[in-house]
Amino acid sequence: MTNYRDRKRVKKPRIRLTDQDLKHLFEKRRSLSVPALVKRTELPYMQVYNIVHGRAKSISERHYRMLFGEAPPPREPEKVDGTTFRALVDLWLFLNEGITKSDLSRDFDGEEHPQKPDLRIFNGQIRTVAPRLERIMRKKFSDAGVDEQLLDRWLDELDMLPPGGRVAYRRIRPVLHFIRDALGVHPTAILNQSVERYETGMLKTVSRDIFNWAMTLKHRVEKALAEGRKREIEKLKEDVFGGRSGYSLYLEVEEELTFLRRYAKKSAKSYLGRSQWTYNTGKARRIADWRARKIVQDCDRFIRETPDLPLSCLPRSWQAKRVRMLLDVLVARTTQLLSEQEGLVFEKRILRPSYARGEYIDQKHGFTRFDMAPGVLGMKKKAFDLMVAKNCDIFRSVGRYTKRWYLSDLYLKELSEKEFFDLISAKYERMAKSLNRSMGINACLH
Repeated sequence: MTNYRDRKRVKKPRIRLTDQDLKHLFEKRRSLSVPALVKRTELPYMQVYNIVHGRAKSISERHYRMLFGEAPPPREPEKVDGTTFRALVDLWLFLNEGITKSDLSRDFDGEEHPQKPDLRIFNGQIRTVAPRLERIMRKKFSDAGVDEQLLDRWLDELDMLPPGGRVAYRRIRPVLHFIRDALGVHPTAILNQSVERYETGMLKTVSRDIFNWAMTLKHRVEKALAEGRKREIEKLKEDVFGGRSGYSLYLEVEEELTFLRRYAKKSAKSYLGRSQWTYNTGKARRIADWRARKIVQDCDRFIRETPDLPLSCLPRSWQAKRVRMLLDVLVARTTQLLSEQEGLVFEKRILRPSYARGEYIDQKHGFTRFDMAPGVLGMKKKAFDLMVAKNCDIFRSVGRYTKRWYLSDLYLKELSEKEFFDLISAKYERMAKSLNRSMGINACLH
């Protein structure tokens, strides 16, 4: 497999010319006569003239061979092609949110040189850079525990990502058609300008923000359709077109109103000020906010005053509340059981690694920074820290330390797919909530 440097075909560096080179040239050619050298080397006259008179500071490797008749001696070039350097910078900024190019420039120049950073080396306006800059960037990754093989793989993956600023219209087009068919929302409402300008090829890309918004909307529509939630579909339309000040969607209180009619024997007209038929047929979609609040308040009051109501007859929002209360009781009891001796043995069995340590520290699996691991497992940071603090020996065995702790991606994947890990996670989530905010967590990895 070719690495990133080979795949990008980085240009060979130029050879810096020194006084010793000119002396060697005189000894080699016996003369520094410009016409004679031009005739022997077949190099351009002005190039040879500049070399002889010390005006040329560097020369390509091919021209060096033509001029001296031999390969150039090994030496570090003054400048190298900046393609790899810029790729390393882009990857570092991608992995370290909050770091800027100005911050990196200060690292290159040192704090004792607070000069204005030359950002042209980052955007390619200056195509070559000093070799030390590439070395500095590679050392940053090395210090973070990333070896050369893994670094080259990450560079390849980053190179395959689409540009951050714009997205081709052809990628968003099927998404717009899906939203139009599912919601009845015209693509122009999402693009913020006429879709015809894109369809005719006048415009070819959309902003990353519009693309992300369209994809988010698509996923929400798919979820609402799969669950058959008509209320959510209407709310999505409101998100696109905007609501009406002082009014709420009728669908948001339709279930509550139906519940009051059936079990509290209330009249729909007393709440709506008109027949419910007007809303059921779609002739009206909104009701005043104060009417919606009254429906919700009366529904809540009736449920509290009638505790023997079966769960199945309640509006879905109230059913969810009751289920959450029941789950809280179950989680509390589970946490209590898992904190006893048998529960602790069960927890150790769930968290125990399946392979030997050598497999987890193998670079081929990759590593995740310790502070990013909670997101991979779907846990809150405080809950994850508590779990690590209680199981230091296990997490040390699957991690590596290079100025900071990293956890094996293999172990995190294994843990997230393990049966009953959700019980362990729920235990520590509840423990984290019960902790006083002023209390610290004695985590052993940082």
